[in-house]
Amino acid sequence: MSENDHKPSAEDVSRADRRRDYGYKKGFYRDESVAADYDAHRFTSPSRRRRNKKKWAAIQAALGRTRDVRRVLDMPCGTGRFTGDLTAQGYEVFGSDISLEMLKVAQVAGEGTAAIGYVQADAEALPLAARSVDCVISIRFMLHVDKEGRRKILNEMRRVTRRWLIIDYRHRHGSRYAWWRIRWTLGLTKDPLRNRLTRDELEVELQEAGLDIIEIFPVARAMSDKWVVLAEVPPVAEDSCE
Repeated sequence: MSENDHKPSAEDVSRADRRRDYGYKKGFYRDESVAADYDAHRFTSPSRRRRNKKKWAAIQAALGRTRDVRRVLDMPCGTGRFTGDLTAQGYEVFGSDISLEMLKVAQVAGEGTAAIGYVQADAEALPLAARSVDCVISIRFMLHVDKEGRRKILNEMRRVTRRWLIIDYRHRHGSRYAWWRIRWTLGLTKDPLRNRLTRDELEVELQEAGLDIIEIFPVARAMSDKWVVLAEVPPVAEDSCE
């Protein structure tokens, strides 16, 4: 096994402390050494590439349920995990991230399939006009964000999208969460699984942001605790924004 094939661990430069809050993580990823190391243990090993492929398949399935999508906001785009894939599908993609260091990596990695623009921004206050994109795609983000932060971010997503949102959530259903609960109860882990929602909690959270769930795409049927959620701004709410 090569140096880069091992599972990300607490010792890796780009592994954030899961016990810390969202405010800490907003600063953590704005470090040059974190951005430089970020892809090394996440997308280079065969198992990690398979996971990434499953996530991309779920995103594609969600995009397949949309209509009239041309301009996409990939937020946070990080090091460009899916930016190039979206561009290759023919979408006009804007990449946004709070980390300028991550954006620099994304620009270099995306040469030839880069986004049409990158913008450094806090997801809670996007410097974009209302209804300026057709779809917001947000992957591997909400698991880091507390409930109040998610409320602000969802409101911003709703403001800038014309209709569609594709958002990655972590959930409490399935064997992975059940196994964690057993280990937590027995004191065998101190690693918290924060920001996991039930199906009902997810629906309430999106409804409070003025969004409807169209479909939920499980990333994997067995051990995964990941959903890719397709949501939309309802037509009545959309008209009220004009």
